[in-house]
Amino acid sequence: MKSDNPPTPNATIETYDALRARIRDRFDELTPHLQRIARSALDEPNHFALNTVMVIGEHLSVQPSTLIRFAKEFDYSGFSQMQRVFRLRLIEGAPDKRAKIYKEKLTGAMPKDMSGIFNDCIDDLIASLENTRAQTDIDKLAQAVAMIKSASHVHIAGLRRARPIATYLAYGISRSELHCSLLDFGGGMAEQQVVNMSHDDLLICISFPPYTPAVLDVTRDAYLRRCPIIAITDSADSPLAKNSTVAFFADNETTGQFKPISGAIGLVQSLCMGLAD
Repeated sequence: MKSDNPPTPNATIETYDALRARIRDRFDELTPHLQRIARSALDEPNHFALNTVMVIGEHLSVQPSTLIRFAKEFDYSGFSQMQRVFRLRLIEGAPDKRAKIYKEKLTGAMPKDMSGIFNDCIDDLIASLENTRAQTDIDKLAQAVAMIKSASHVHIAGLRRARPIATYLAYGISRSELHCSLLDFGGGMAEQQVVNMSHDDLLICISFPPYTPAVLDVTRDAYLRRCPIIAITDSADSPLAKNSTVAFFADNETTGQFKPISGAIGLVQSLCMGLAD
């Protein structure tokens, strides 16, 4: 449901953080086309700030009218009014970074400072690992290892950014000679696999904002079937965490186009090492 007090051109411009929170809260209510736009708005805010409605539409394979409808879903008169929020976020960022983004966008030039880009990426990965170390309960790690060892079969759900994490975890569990498989979302069999789960099976679900609806659905189904669930997600407010037996939090950085997965990889590698111990 739309808010009762929509922004007006004369009102204070909504912050990106506030808009992002509204998009996340209403994500499950949106149509598939609008969800595609919502994911891009959260994952690629710079792209939204710097491009025309035509370019963004082509990038997302949607009509410009759909972008306008998306803006109106969040109480804006049109897409250009919503775009001001993304541009304000860019303007309020660090001046050197802002200038670099604008220059590269306008010139189409290759980045000149690959050393800086590389070092920034490594710093982000290290920060993610340190953050995960600080907020991970070691007793819960031991509990999760015990749950995996005792399960008749481990099912793992993860898509988009979580897919490589899920694949690596499945690899590690299989190397420990335990029964394990990735849920088959591509073949459309994931829901049936969850229906076939016994109470001795285990679901490990992995998802970060904007949470993948398919992963949320199978997690909820497993929860209703009273199957044990291990979640790897961003925070205790995550719907995955609320439906899990044990939850771990990692990689909860909300800005940047390419968010780190190093914290989650550190978690799953620890689980795999625990199984091999």
